[in-house]
Amino acid sequence: MLNRLVGMWSGGRDNATPPPQGAVPSALEPAARPVAKAPSVMRREAMLGRDQKVAAYTFMLRRAPDDQRDMALPDMQRLYDETLLGNLQRMEIARLLGQRLAFVPVVPASLSLPLIDTWPAAGTVWVLKIDGQTPIDDSLLARLGELKERGFGFALHADLAVGAGRHALLQLADYVLMDVGSEDIPAITAQMAAVSKVAAGKRFVATEVQTLEAFHMCHKLQFALFMGPFITRRETLDTPVVGPSRAKVLDLMNRVRTGAEQPELAGHFRQDPALSVRLLRYVNSPGMGLMSKIGGIEQALMVMGQDKLYRWLTLILFTGGQTQELDQAVLENALVRGRVAEQLAGRALFAKARDEIFVAGLFSLLDVVMRMPMEQLLKQISLPAEITEAIVSQRGPYAPYLALAIACEQDDQSSLDALAGQIGRDVADINAVHMDALLWAQQLSADV
Repeated sequence: MLNRLVGMWSGGRDNATPPPQGAVPSALEPAARPVAKAPSVMRREAMLGRDQKVAAYTFMLRRAPDDQRDMALPDMQRLYDETLLGNLQRMEIARLLGQRLAFVPVVPASLSLPLIDTWPAAGTVWVLKIDGQTPIDDSLLARLGELKERGFGFALHADLAVGAGRHALLQLADYVLMDVGSEDIPAITAQMAAVSKVAAGKRFVATEVQTLEAFHMCHKLQFALFMGPFITRRETLDTPVVGPSRAKVLDLMNRVRTGAEQPELAGHFRQDPALSVRLLRYVNSPGMGLMSKIGGIEQALMVMGQDKLYRWLTLILFTGGQTQELDQAVLENALVRGRVAEQLAGRALFAKARDEIFVAGLFSLLDVVMRMPMEQLLKQISLPAEITEAIVSQRGPYAPYLALAIACEQDDQSSLDALAGQIGRDVADINAVHMDALLWAQQLSADV
């Protein structure tokens, strides 16, 4: 069984041998095999800070259901970690760590892997995967101390952090992850108190946050980071958040779509100084790559062109007007969707169609920001039928690409496999596109 699974993850190697029965390895037993080279499908999940902006990501490999029961095997755990670390290395994880934290789950034995010695310490938090049988010995504690001196952070799950023999481990941890899906405040506060009694000053991470209400609850309880489906959950759609600024942007988008001339568009921009400032700031941002600064609205519109201007106005809808909770986080998620869909279309569609697919990805989450049913929202915007069809009814030429972007985000394995075959792309290739889009969106959202 082990050899079969090793072959699935490592490209068919069959020379791995399990440890002798009855042996209890040290928590830092050195790895005996090289890093798995075969690409695997990786998923990520955003963590928000107390300011409701994306502060970190956690990364995991997607496992087939048949593999779950074999993950208790030490060799399989270490191979899983090797593969995850190899994938993160190939996506140049250091590019992410400038502004964000990366929470990477590993078993203690994997801390001895050669990759760890060259891994960027700043911004990396190792989430220790331990259970009741994991030996907490002197070699492990010494290794954790060495890595902390290099600048690495560590995290533990709360339900295993305060057990017998775990106090020394908890003392070394920076973060404690807590499942708050039950929303049982007395139980959550009791668990936080138990951790703090052993080791004060730990930063708590709320996981499985289902709703905005649950986020508010955890925020009051002084959690430092928050993760869960609440970020893009469609909750209150009966209280639209349009406002005058967003209404102005919607008007400009419709004018661009219907072919308004630059002087007309410039006149409307001049009526909104704040929007004009944002346009000039964006045009002059490093991402545009201009040799000289742009100082006038008409010149900025000329440089942008109608397609880029329309994209930018779409982004402004997420952050325009009175800022709402989670707007920036939803924007970044929408950017990832749009980028993935656009890149997957590749050479299969014309440039204009790829541009429209990007817009479809952005608009697929606009109802969350504006708190308005999608059908009602789309009535206010002049859009090509293909975009509307992809978003509302999941049909048409753009639908498979948008569906794939959403499947990547939600780690929907069955949809990924089916849709990948439909467009003739490999799942591992789609995963690489998704990870690259994550980094791209992080950079772009800062300029909007």
